[in-house]
Amino acid sequence: MENELAKRVYYVSSEIQEFQLVRGGDAAFVVGVEITTDREMDPVELGRKLGVVVRRDVLPQASLPEASVVWRSPEEPAPARVEFSELERAGIVVRMGEGAFATGELFTDLLARLDDRIRRIAVDQFGALSYRYPTLVSTEVLRKAGYLDSFPQFLMTASRFHSDTDAYQDFASGLATADHQSNFIDSFSEHSGYCLPPTMCYHTYHQYTGQEIGATGAVVTSRGKSFRFESRYHHSLERLWDFTIREIVFLGSRETVVEERQKFMDAACALMTELRLAGHVEVANDPFFSNEMTAERVMVQRVLEMKYELRLPVAGGRTAAVGSFNIHGSNFGEAFGMTLPTGGPAHSACVGFGLERLAYAFLCRHGADPADWPAF
Repeated sequence: MENELAKRVYYVSSEIQEFQLVRGGDAAFVVGVEITTDREMDPVELGRKLGVVVRRDVLPQASLPEASVVWRSPEEPAPARVEFSELERAGIVVRMGEGAFATGELFTDLLARLDDRIRRIAVDQFGALSYRYPTLVSTEVLRKAGYLDSFPQFLMTASRFHSDTDAYQDFASGLATADHQSNFIDSFSEHSGYCLPPTMCYHTYHQYTGQEIGATGAVVTSRGKSFRFESRYHHSLERLWDFTIREIVFLGSRETVVEERQKFMDAACALMTELRLAGHVEVANDPFFSNEMTAERVMVQRVLEMKYELRLPVAGGRTAAVGSFNIHGSNFGEAFGMTLPTGGPAHSACVGFGLERLAYAFLCRHGADPADWPAF
């Protein structure tokens, strides 16, 4: 529960610069949060906002059991062979801004090789169709999928300037003297009707809108840039605002997608073993935020084991979730009008890999010298 609180504090207010959880005398329980803000704020109002998050998102999870492990690598964890700062000094990764990094040839080639192995599993073993989707995703698609009210904290939208010649002129002449550049830009902008995609699977559901899924189901794989606002939680390559996902979506009957999810997870775990990566798969839940249904959604995901995460060790003694294996029931089938030959809604499942995280975990395990890497 303490971890759930820590993951949400920065989203309480954009003015929060730092925070520290305060423990009681016996150190067993968190009794408060000590917050540092960018400017003076009303502590009562800040406390009210924090209280909303605690009541809606954190306290209802107190009764949840600890995440159970369903697979563990035969490899034993070991200290990281490379620190993130070393990758930066060597130019293997280059910081480009908050939550954004460029990657050099070694890292980029490693990411591509790892991605190709996952793509080959999807295509060769599951007959997946490969698609390349546009970067932008319709805001209406995200609304239908339930993303807007489930994960508003991550949403990154695409805006455009008002189509007006006077506006262009006023903007160009006033930009240099604007007190707050971002506010000035916003005053000339409007929502474009599109967002930056938080993952690739929403493109697939959009693609199959109103279609009947055949008796044998459908499998689609794609790779693309995804975007999630991580606030001040951005850290090395573990919590990027701008990252790359390899996604595999399964559509069909409930029995089909549940079976395919399990088979793909087994294949992914076999790949981790081949790559000599220490790690485990555990029952998990999505980071729903400030919604009256948060507790119920988390409980359902945990109890029914609708979400698994593949976690691998990285530097600093942490683990990072490099992959997830999810089943959704008929939620997306109903939302997007995808049907089965029987006339009922199609069920769906998806598998996703954060490729920067996976490549980073690989380097932490095997180092930055390809001569030390396992052959793959």
